[in-house]
Amino acid sequence: MDWSELIIKLLGSHGFDHIFIAPGARSTPLARAAMKQGNYVVHFDERSLAFAALGVSKTKQHKAIVIVTSGTAVGNLLPAVMEASLSFISLILLTADRPYELRETSANQTVDQVKVFSNFTRWHFDIPAPNRCIQSNWLVSTIAYAAFKAKDGPVHLNCMFREPLTTYMIEPPKLKSKYVVNGSEINWHVDWHEKGVFIISEEMDEESFEFVIRLAQRLQWPILVEILCVARSQYKHGYVIPYHEMQQELPLPYMIIQFGDRLISNGLVDFIKKTQEYIVVSQSPFRIDAHLAVTTRIVSHAKYVVKSWLEKVTQKENKQWLRLWQHFNVCGGYRLRKYFGRENKLSEPGIIRECFQHAKPVMFVGNSMPIRDANKFVECDHEKHEVHVFANRGVSGIDGNLATSMGVSYALKKPCMCIVGDLAFLHDINSLHLLRHWQVCVVVINNNGGGIFSFVPNMVMHGAHNYDNFAHLARQFDFGYDDISNGYELKQCLTNTQGAHLIEIKTDRDQNWFLHKQLEKYVTQR
Repeated sequence: MDWSELIIKLLGSHGFDHIFIAPGARSTPLARAAMKQGNYVVHFDERSLAFAALGVSKTKQHKAIVIVTSGTAVGNLLPAVMEASLSFISLILLTADRPYELRETSANQTVDQVKVFSNFTRWHFDIPAPNRCIQSNWLVSTIAYAAFKAKDGPVHLNCMFREPLTTYMIEPPKLKSKYVVNGSEINWHVDWHEKGVFIISEEMDEESFEFVIRLAQRLQWPILVEILCVARSQYKHGYVIPYHEMQQELPLPYMIIQFGDRLISNGLVDFIKKTQEYIVVSQSPFRIDAHLAVTTRIVSHAKYVVKSWLEKVTQKENKQWLRLWQHFNVCGGYRLRKYFGRENKLSEPGIIRECFQHAKPVMFVGNSMPIRDANKFVECDHEKHEVHVFANRGVSGIDGNLATSMGVSYALKKPCMCIVGDLAFLHDINSLHLLRHWQVCVVVINNNGGGIFSFVPNMVMHGAHNYDNFAHLARQFDFGYDDISNGYELKQCLTNTQGAHLIEIKTDRDQNWFLHKQLEKYVTQR
């Protein structure tokens, strides 16, 4: 299939069935594809053309696409774009452009078309020139999001093309993707396959989770819960599967329904890519499809969506599928307890587990290795009190972790434990001043330069800092301090520390890499 034909066809599948074309050279691939689809109008004046397209979309019965070439042709669309924006009229603008390498080179008929319509578009996106690195599924995902954003205003897709402006063949996509703005709009005659899985990737309120549990009971599906959801530690329920990362080969489902945005687990990526139906439910209006696998994106609160499902889903008898997951989960948990129960020297996963065994009501986990180890290895058993786990997973950076933990603890008026690596600690030293009068225990895993780098192939540079210890920093900011060397000391320290306290544990990042490989092999053995 031709690249441009796929773009036009995908837009047509989302209801954009009227196409308005202004003649131009750079836009030839798009114009040629549009004329093959039919239902098009050609006119020499871009300004008039855009207003005609606006008229089509105003009827609410059809939606229109405008295709123009590069340069001043794009600027001529602005009046109609302004009207569409303030009238909340759906419109797709396909503007042709030179490729990246010709920008800022004084190439003919080349201007900066990026965000040329300013705030009058609901979304702007640069579509790169066709190349072998981009899969057709990427176009499916991108066009689906563009159509969603254009539901109440114009969207600008700036399409780059290299010469020669001929057809560019691409593999037909395997993915079909759609957006649903509200749960009630979905056609609920869904084939609830007997092999399905729920994933909860972030915090979920108790009422919503109770609805998910009821739906899981009805469908006999497992619920894979990541560390940021309080349900992972609070619910002793057979449907909750916390140790999903401990399986080398997960049973492949037909359908996955994910509640929340980003996943912590990298192990679920291949798992998700192989499934037939991947539904993501989140209130976020932004695109959530990093793996180009989402078939249905529901923009709504989980509670309303699951409640709608419960009204239509009948009880299933599929206990064998659920029992398979429960068996893997029990085996994974047992092997973890057995392995760490006989661990002599403190390891990074062992430190994380011990910290969670003595968890404060608020746990803040730093990015890089700590959050990954927590998600993979933490024992899920907190019967004494409710434990809320927080992390900065927006951009997953290592800056500001200490300060954020203080803010969470301050807002909730509860003691907090903040677990970070040495580099995250050093990036946020000044924030110790914020924490010094607060009930925050800071646990620093010091492997002299970022343990995650050992997991990166061909890594030639680490973040070594060569500090012997951080005792001087604890003194400077009036923190209590302990330098821990074994599991007994860590247990005693976590049990007895009060107020602002810094716990430092030194580890070896190369040994940590080896231990992870050894541990994964041990836990996943048959």
